[in-house]
Amino acid sequence: MTVTPVHRPIVRSFKPKYVKEAAAHVRAGGHAVIWETDKRAVLVFPKPAEDNPDDFGAWAIYDLGKWRWHTHTKGTFKGLASTLVPRDCLWIVKRRAERDSMHPGPTRKIAFDCTKCAACCQDNEVILQDEDLARFREGGRADLTKAPFAKRHKDGRVLLTLLDNKKCRHLKRDNKCGIYAIRPHPCREFPMGTECCLYARWDVLKLHDGVPPEDEARAVAKRRAERSVDA
Repeated sequence: MTVTPVHRPIVRSFKPKYVKEAAAHVRAGGHAVIWETDKRAVLVFPKPAEDNPDDFGAWAIYDLGKWRWHTHTKGTFKGLASTLVPRDCLWIVKRRAERDSMHPGPTRKIAFDCTKCAACCQDNEVILQDEDLARFREGGRADLTKAPFAKRHKDGRVLLTLLDNKKCRHLKRDNKCGIYAIRPHPCREFPMGTECCLYARWDVLKLHDGVPPEDEARAVAKRRAERSVDA
């Protein structure tokens, strides 16, 4: 399989007095975390391109559970985008900067073979949109719209179901998708090398594109402790 390389942003942490350096890093293609206090951080990144569903900046905030950003029209960050990091996600941006501390420069060239990974096809929540359900029916697989392949959540969302081992029901032994031609929209738009991709590889396969956590158990305990304090 031919893998097309991408240049992913390198994440750096900055104190407020180094905003000019942070802006320069972002303009060169990286992402910057500005720590205003120990409990307040802002993620700065190149303004996402509306016509690019694979935009690294947009996916960096999707991984934080956010969907909107602020575009600066003046000042040091003019033309760049930013978003306030949710308090329960501060550990995530800390981890990104720690992971990337070994990589020089603002970007890093990577190329992951998805058929040797498939981390995003495991222990993941895929929400089926109306267009996905219609695609299943038009593709002669109306059975995919109901159990055991899909279930309706109490809030009305239709979700793709997983096997007991947390893998997608459609993931084959060779890590290829069994319904690739009619796969759901979220699966079609999951870009290689984004923060969501990197997190899935870390969470599922324990693969780290950079510095690994010194102690996985300690990292989990610290995350829980921070959430408890913020609650």
